[in-house]
Amino acid sequence: MTKGGRLNPGLLAAIRAGWPPFLCAWFAWQTYQRISFFVDHNFPAGIDATIYYRGVVAWLHGANPWDAAVTVGGSAYHYAGSPVTTVILAPAALLNEDVFTAAWLVLTWLAAAWTLRRLKLPLWWLLFPPISEALFSANPQLIVLALILAERSWLAAIGTALKVYAFIPLAGEGRWRAILVSIGVNAATILVAPGLWLAYVEQFGDISKRLEFESIQGFSAFYFPELLAVTVVALAILALRDRAAAGWLAVPAAWPASQLHYSTMALPVMTPLLAFFLAIPVLRLPPEIILVEIVRRLVAPYVSAFLAGRRPIPDRPGAGA
Repeated sequence: MTKGGRLNPGLLAAIRAGWPPFLCAWFAWQTYQRISFFVDHNFPAGIDATIYYRGVVAWLHGANPWDAAVTVGGSAYHYAGSPVTTVILAPAALLNEDVFTAAWLVLTWLAAAWTLRRLKLPLWWLLFPPISEALFSANPQLIVLALILAERSWLAAIGTALKVYAFIPLAGEGRWRAILVSIGVNAATILVAPGLWLAYVEQFGDISKRLEFESIQGFSAFYFPELLAVTVVALAILALRDRAAAGWLAVPAAWPASQLHYSTMALPVMTPLLAFFLAIPVLRLPPEIILVEIVRRLVAPYVSAFLAGRRPIPDRPGAGA
């Protein structure tokens, strides 16, 4: 430490230089464990894309899309997409299942690479476990994030059609035009497929309960009232100071049945410490570390101001001569 409570510049430089290789190694280790688990338990690559495909094709063939599933090790993982998602992905039926899954995998990787470039993050961030899990499963999350970051209203509308929670960071960013366009696109599907919407409303409770079970209540605070209440209040307080940050952090912190890859939504406001903990696949850890991050964001300006007030006034040239 130097006078005034400031860290030695050399120590600060060493910390800044050491974080990237340490974080890269941490990501690699966590990703190795995570993907090894999926491979060892026979989860197929692109499983989420396959689930979405089967749901869409089931609907187009007159069956219940939410009965569509992929079974792994005796456990079924069902389609839980909204009617909007089902309608927007209807062209997938032009391809067979294997071709669609492979194509969606490629699109997911392209979206991830573009997102890292857009956020000026190095390529080794592909090892960030929430990203690597989505790359393995071909979940639409990475595509949704890229669509939002593209800053085109019609692309954002497609993002909200794939994942309705995309509205939250759009609101945080104050992108009201994109929200209006997205509402229009989402609402139009009611006219396109009213029967699908009616079936979804009727089955919503069962779909939600099954999703809660299959996700093991997810990674967020949603199913835990005390933790959820604290998280929502903290996000609301943060929104008063930084609405955009609150919008990006809200989905991994509080969305129901969230998976590890939902933490990629925090990438635009990511910090090294937040990334370190979000890389760990432990249920309920995301809202806990996000609470810590919110406190840091709220307190940091006051701490900086306090330390700035304690800095010694430099001697004037020639003083004491």
